[in-house]
Amino acid sequence: MGKLIGSGNTENFGEKIFIDKAQEYLDDTNIIYWNRQIFGREFDVCILMPGKGILVVELKGWREENILRVENNEAVIIRTADGEVAASPQKQARGYRFSIERHLRKTIGKFPLVYQMVCLPQVSRAFFRSHRLDVVMEEKFTILKENLVDNTAFFNKLDQALREVSNWNRDPFDRRTMLEVRNLYETDINIDEDGESEVEKELSSVYHQHDYSRFYYFDESDGLHGDIINDMTAQYLHGCKLYCVFSKKSQMMSVLNALDIALTQRGLVRNRENIEIAFDEEKSHTPSVTSVDDMLMGFHCSMSVLSEPFDNNTNSFVISNGQYSPAQKLILKKLSEQSQFNFEQYEVEHASPEKNIVIRAGAGTGKTYTMISRIGFICYTQNAPLQKMADRIVMITFTNEAADQMEEKLKTYFRNCYLLTSNPDYLEMISRIDHMQISTIHSYAKNLIAQMGTSFGYGIDLGTTSSEFYRRKKISDLLDAYIHQKGIEYGKNYTDKLGMPVYAIRESILDFIGKLHNKSVDIQDIEPQDFGTLLNDESHGELHELLASVIPSVEREYFEELLENNKIHLSSMMSILNRFISKPDSESRIRELKTDKNAQQFMFVDEFQDTDDSQIESLLRIAQLLDYNLFLVGDIKQCIYRFRGAKEKAFDQLVIDNAPEKWLEFSLQRNYRTDKHLLDIFDRSFTAWGEMDEELLTYDAAKDKLIGTRDYNGDYLSSKNRFYRRLPAANEEMRIPVLVEEIKRIQRRIQYEESHGIKLSAKEKSIAILVRENWQADMIRTDCARLGISVHTNTGGDLYMSQPAMDMLTLVNALVHFDEADYLYNLVTSNFFNLDIPKSNLYELRMKIRTGKWRAKVDEKEQVNYLIRYMNLLLANTVDKKFNTWETIVASLRTQPILQAVRKIYSTLEPWKHFSDDPWKQHYYQLNVDLLFEQLINAYNVDRLTINTLQEHLYNSIISQVSVDSRTPTSNEDDTAIQCITVHKSKGLEYGHVIMPFCSASINFIKRTQLHISTAKSEGRYRIGYSMSVGNSGETIQNDFYDEIIEKSEKAREETRILYVAMTRAIRSFSWIEIQGKQNLSLQNLIETEV
Repeated sequence: MGKLIGSGNTENFGEKIFIDKAQEYLDDTNIIYWNRQIFGREFDVCILMPGKGILVVELKGWREENILRVENNEAVIIRTADGEVAASPQKQARGYRFSIERHLRKTIGKFPLVYQMVCLPQVSRAFFRSHRLDVVMEEKFTILKENLVDNTAFFNKLDQALREVSNWNRDPFDRRTMLEVRNLYETDINIDEDGESEVEKELSSVYHQHDYSRFYYFDESDGLHGDIINDMTAQYLHGCKLYCVFSKKSQMMSVLNALDIALTQRGLVRNRENIEIAFDEEKSHTPSVTSVDDMLMGFHCSMSVLSEPFDNNTNSFVISNGQYSPAQKLILKKLSEQSQFNFEQYEVEHASPEKNIVIRAGAGTGKTYTMISRIGFICYTQNAPLQKMADRIVMITFTNEAADQMEEKLKTYFRNCYLLTSNPDYLEMISRIDHMQISTIHSYAKNLIAQMGTSFGYGIDLGTTSSEFYRRKKISDLLDAYIHQKGIEYGKNYTDKLGMPVYAIRESILDFIGKLHNKSVDIQDIEPQDFGTLLNDESHGELHELLASVIPSVEREYFEELLENNKIHLSSMMSILNRFISKPDSESRIRELKTDKNAQQFMFVDEFQDTDDSQIESLLRIAQLLDYNLFLVGDIKQCIYRFRGAKEKAFDQLVIDNAPEKWLEFSLQRNYRTDKHLLDIFDRSFTAWGEMDEELLTYDAAKDKLIGTRDYNGDYLSSKNRFYRRLPAANEEMRIPVLVEEIKRIQRRIQYEESHGIKLSAKEKSIAILVRENWQADMIRTDCARLGISVHTNTGGDLYMSQPAMDMLTLVNALVHFDEADYLYNLVTSNFFNLDIPKSNLYELRMKIRTGKWRAKVDEKEQVNYLIRYMNLLLANTVDKKFNTWETIVASLRTQPILQAVRKIYSTLEPWKHFSDDPWKQHYYQLNVDLLFEQLINAYNVDRLTINTLQEHLYNSIISQVSVDSRTPTSNEDDTAIQCITVHKSKGLEYGHVIMPFCSASINFIKRTQLHISTAKSEGRYRIGYSMSVGNSGETIQNDFYDEIIEKSEKAREETRILYVAMTRAIRSFSWIEIQGKQNLSLQNLIETEV
């Protein structure tokens, strides 16, 4: 008997006839939905038929006497109590079919057979034909009275319809696909005592045709007979992850050989941690079996040999899916200590999906690998299609670059899974990753605000801006109005009482607002009393009152202005989101964002230590309302963004002790980056910092010491200054010469090692000069160039000051003013055309432009035509013949989306080739053109973007020097790249050799010429502390909420953490310059020299 789900109108005799017969004739493997809301619409009947497909039935309980006629060959006219009604049941059924097909492709990524029929249970075949109902409804797709008399007639009709659609190219409607469809929409099915539905149980048996992972330990006596190896190989090829610890290397070789043979038979090869197609028959596995030492890390495969004999009482054993007993856990820990098996990562990967997880991950401990492995495990445990899992996972990163890297690594992971297993679901997952929410916290906040736009007062297509142009204008307007009003009240000498020029106050307000936004402060919520009172300084009371009044007013009015234009400023994203989600009436609105009410969801947060209090509060609230299980990864020792509001106590805000049953805590200490001998030396410094009275670093050697796995300097232990060097300099003038000599020494070491057959990767050869401030990087680049050393720099926040940005504005100006000579002249001489116009003509053109003598229309047109002729000569030689004149380029702005047309100009003219002959610089140019386009896409609805809006955006961003970091190319494999960047920009990166040239400055010195802000909350109100310089005398003012002693202590601790980050970037060597005679609390006096 068919399984009926749902109920309909039992008084409708015609419908009940069909339902009763369908139930009677179909067996219990068929699912009948009756008048249920599925796929967003209510159908009469939808039947899931295993092995066949999905049948949509449009039921009409019409009596023959009420069927009047067929009208216009497209509708049946029916007599009802309300008069005559037209109906087209076949069209209705077809529409429902299309709706189902679209929904299934979107949700489970499959395209099974869906077909439609009409049922007229009270209409005979004779009546159907005589009244020509077949004109509106094809008889082969219509179930009539005669087709319901017995099961033979019923199935003959269904089979007739199936034969008609059998040639449609559709995915098989197998057991798994049917279960996936049921699991999407059967929310009221029985749940057992373990909380698992009957469908989920069935799905589990379908999805889990293999274990997610197996851990194998082989004791010394285990001969590894063929059945075991064959089973391991079969599991591996199905996607099972293998963890193996062997007592003997011969055991490892037997398994590895078997896996390699199986991969080769499938046309695949190992390439370190990836699987690749062996297009070339000569391509071999890397590393080769003969070159493997006592450890192999491959995709889904971790093998290692014990370094010493293990407990004789422990026999060979297998653990599936991380389900180990307490006794086995102890054994796993011991095996981890005596081999390269990493129990820390294994334990995190297989932890319960029901728990929130906190990972304190030291530098270089493989946190990204662990996060990807965790995602793989979660996808296995959830009994849901992989494509659907993509919608249940959110990943928050600290930078856009980190988001891009995570996205690419996820794609690589699932690409490897597909190559290994040939399971097409992994391909579908790869296509879904582009649509996953993998972003910075600000992008995630924007996405939430956009989804709940009406609740915020926003419309659709919410735009963002990071330009300060209009905020500056708002500051000027309100500041002028404030000073004017005060001038009326206190007289003309009011501005003299302020103690600062008005232009300096304007810049201080902009700086003040920026620093408050960096700490996610909701400035609109601030009142004048939140600024406290000045300390011991009555003379600057007017300036204090001005700041306390104007700053909140600027933000309130600027916010309203942006709201009116359906925009949001990037800097205020978090404060706006936090304001909304803290309202009690927002809870139901946020919960609506979860489309699958019963689904378990997961939120991964990377670099958790760099989130501020407001961001943590928002994430915890969102996780609570949307049922996210949290996976938080961070390292307090690497908390170096205090200026953005990050605090050393970020993990404390989780208040895990209040609900310990909901959390699991882990730490990762095994380091895969830095030479183990270098790490041992570093540990002496780190331990000393933690033991100081000031406790400059939160460091517990038992929990925080990094355990090295790499040995690069084992041959140099008798002369450790070859990889850990103090570089004394007599004075500041000697800093750069000493630096240059160290660079040359490292280059000689690299050349020596390569000449002696040591294979070095690009990372291992790279040299990084790490500094604290941009001016230091610029100085090093310039001074090293004078001494013959080329150093690449990326000083940050410089995108809109870069040549790619200037060139883009030049191009856009020319497109806006496409028939004005001065704009075309700038374009012709830019990197886009770089035309060699004859010097005499060039001089004449230039003089006319400079003297402004082109005002007459005839002269203007003559010069314009002259320039366009030269432009068209170059364009005529381009590949795209539809884009080979300036006129067609301008015309394309009216027929294509603006960004598409502009991108086409770039691909046609390739301005990076004129920018430089150096491939590295060309790549730099291309990367930052891409970044500019990304900025525009994020800021605007690209379909509505106009060329004038684009011009305005670029102009404002360049004028107001919007701070966006430009991108720097990675080095070529064979280059010994020398890069100088700030420690902050080096976060998450690694370099073969690290040099720190500036270590002599006091780490607790606060520059009085700068504005310093502190924020805290007390009884729900902000306490805004500040210290700032006024006038040219160097005089400072400070309010009572600012504690300079605390600020000095916090600065010293952060500078120590910055040093920790810098040191742990090194792979092979670390060196620093020490200016002799400096006895202050500085980095050079913190670094341990006794090794």
